[in-house]
Amino acid sequence: MKKKIFALGMAIMLLASQVNILAKTEVKQVKLRNRSCNVITVTSDNTTAFKVVKPNMKQVGVTNFKNFIASYKPRAAINANYFEAYKGGFYPYGTQMTEGKMINMSGNHASLLVFDKNKFKIVQGFLRYNGFLDGQRENDWINKKANTFEIWNVNGNLTSEKTAYVYNSHRNAPTKFGGGTVIEVVDNKVSKVYKSSENMVLPKNGYIIYYGKEACDDKYINDRFQEGRTVELELVLSKKTNDGFVTETEFDYNGEKISYTKVTEIISAGPLLIENSKSVYETYVKGMEAKMTTGAGARTLIGINKSNQLVMVTTSGTMAQVTGIMQDLGCTDAFNLDGGASSAMYANGKYFRNAGRALNTVFLVQDVKPAK
Repeated sequence: MKKKIFALGMAIMLLASQVNILAKTEVKQVKLRNRSCNVITVTSDNTTAFKVVKPNMKQVGVTNFKNFIASYKPRAAINANYFEAYKGGFYPYGTQMTEGKMINMSGNHASLLVFDKNKFKIVQGFLRYNGFLDGQRENDWINKKANTFEIWNVNGNLTSEKTAYVYNSHRNAPTKFGGGTVIEVVDNKVSKVYKSSENMVLPKNGYIIYYGKEACDDKYINDRFQEGRTVELELVLSKKTNDGFVTETEFDYNGEKISYTKVTEIISAGPLLIENSKSVYETYVKGMEAKMTTGAGARTLIGINKSNQLVMVTTSGTMAQVTGIMQDLGCTDAFNLDGGASSAMYANGKYFRNAGRALNTVFLVQDVKPAK
């Protein structure tokens, strides 16, 4: 009898613990603004981690949403960034990072930043790198030594020789240089500098900085990239204003200043719908395709509510309608992710929407053991 009571007690404790875990990811199906909505609300704590995943963890390619779920067994998941889905290239758009390493970086987008595994922030702007050499934060013109540079594009298709790029091991598409300068960085030091019109070959334990042949002159390169110099890339956010670009090295998180260098996971898309509790979609939808500006297709949305919970939604509607939906859900910040046939959602063992096409990027909510 005692053994039965003990076993029953253990079963109740196990059930209670499972309910507690599931309660951190609440799923509901509601009707808002005359639209049916699947809503995931995540209360994050030290048993929660967020992760960006790709097919084979490479930049280019697709696989079925259910394959992601089978591989990672997450608590919840949604589709993420836009990607080239129609011409067979399957390149992602915007900025993506996983485990602190940039997968793709380009353009002015709304982005969800993850730091400390389970904390998050939404920002709008150009995520980019400030580059520093030998730990110096300023150029030393007295000694004719330059120590700084900027990178605005990571793993991008080489469509312009007027730009500087970084290429790392996430890049899995053929890349042919156009006669510009290649800087090989191995173990965070410049190991080789040369001109190239050949296909890219990444160095082991390193990455490449490529300056297109029209991006700068030889003096710019020679003043900075001598072999043996240490290289540091610092993530920052640049915002375009009427007076030019303003760059932030930190963002506010509940009154605390957090360096962008602490960010480990990023997804991005657009338009930004809500910022500081105000509707802003009309500002950011300008210039987008009609299916975004006036269409009412399937949407995947992500936001942060007043209780600092992560809110993920699949629904349909115009940008005006989905902005209202996220406001009704209490979001202070929110943006639109990829939609249409890409829209997908899974939570607590159930598919609430399966994508109609294979996907390039998925955002996961995972269960983890608390650090001791």
